[in-house]
Amino acid sequence: MKLIRVPRTLAKTLYAIIHNSMKYEDFTKVLKDQIAVMPQSNQVNFALKICKELFFDYQQFYEIYEWGNPDILLDAINLCEKVIRSSSEIGQVKDFLLKVESATPDMDDFGSEIASCALNASTAVYETLQFLIDNNKIHINNIATYYADTAYFKIQETKVLTTEEIDNHPLTIKIRTFLLAETT
Repeated sequence: MKLIRVPRTLAKTLYAIIHNSMKYEDFTKVLKDQIAVMPQSNQVNFALKICKELFFDYQQFYEIYEWGNPDILLDAINLCEKVIRSSSEIGQVKDFLLKVESATPDMDDFGSEIASCALNASTAVYETLQFLIDNNKIHINNIATYYADTAYFKIQETKVLTTEEIDNHPLTIKIRTFLLAETT
């Protein structure tokens, strides 16, 4: 087994997550602090990783309800990747905001858990586009929150859990570990 070196603060944080001593409030504070010091290019790449993961929830929603447009989300993700390489595409980003908004499910129309996951997927893409326009780190924080919330929805698909049970669930630990590792 190959050992990798990680910064001491990351090691302590991951230890706290794995040993169930990191609560939601602590996690969100650490995550926000780490996002605040990330370089912009890393923030965009982080957001895009999450968008690509959440896309499958949107696709599932689309297949069940036959509503929405997965191609719009994919095109927006591809546009974000182009903007990273060349800022000449930034004008198209504003155009895509309206397209993504039009493909975002309204919870008044679709009140299901899968619709909530699809909402998180589409708003993650929307906020990534917003970040490319205004560089406001709140968008990256929101995207990370959508990703974590989607996991929390899935954890509670079959049974409503207490906050402590959610904090200690293996999927919560996996998602929080991913989010904190990706933001260091």
